[in-house]
Amino acid sequence: MNAQQTDRLTGLLGMAVSSVYVYQASLIEDSLLADAVGVAGVPIGIGYLMCVASALLFMKSWLKSKAEASAGVEEVEPGGSAHPHWKAMGLLALLLGFLMLVTIFGFIVSIGVMVAAVAYFGGARQIKTLLWCALITGPALWLSFDYALEIHLPTGMWSQWIGK
Repeated sequence: MNAQQTDRLTGLLGMAVSSVYVYQASLIEDSLLADAVGVAGVPIGIGYLMCVASALLFMKSWLKSKAEASAGVEEVEPGGSAHPHWKAMGLLALLLGFLMLVTIFGFIVSIGVMVAAVAYFGGARQIKTLLWCALITGPALWLSFDYALEIHLPTGMWSQWIGK
């Protein structure tokens, strides 16, 4: 299977999964305490975003030049991997590490560590940049969710340790 066929299949599969996801999210009942967005608002938004990304991937597969398709030679993109499944497994391992860290250290610290780890995994090697990215991302996302959207994120066990 060439890259175009893979993109088409992934796009179609993503659209199908996101459609089921949006449908299931729309079945979530609002409680009496729900705000204007409701408890299903964020999952439905994520589902629509996934559907749009999948549709764009599907359309991208048709827009590639016929010269690339007729060449029949698959080249690995610069910085890419000949085995992309290993890269996906590495990203999945980082996500699982984030899930374990968030219960202990909370969202702010865990998301900063995860962003730095994903950037390092993706090829960023400047320690100063990774450190600043981690230090800025956690508080920025926390502020946007906790204050702007009023979605309270997990604080982790450390807040109990310091008596908060």
